[in-house]
Amino acid sequence: MTQHYQRGDAGVAMVIVMVAVMIGFLWHGGAGHGSDRGSHMSSGAPTGTSAKSPLDLLDETYARGEVGREEYLRKREDLVRR
Repeated sequence: MTQHYQRGDAGVAMVIVMVAVMIGFLWHGGAGHGSDRGSHMSSGAPTGTSAKSPLDLLDETYARGEVGREEYLRKREDLVRR
């Protein structure tokens, strides 16, 4: 037995599917966020730890060899003056 659809039935079904997709999209926080909701609002430091000072970050950068000695000393002096 085949069922004959009236003209408006396909449009109603399409609206229902689109609403379900939109609810799913909003429920999961949008595309590209995954389970890391609200990460754009975080300070970048893990929860329960204090943020590192600019001098600590500069020291780590120098220790990794990402900046040379002269640049390190110049930036360190600028940070200490503040």
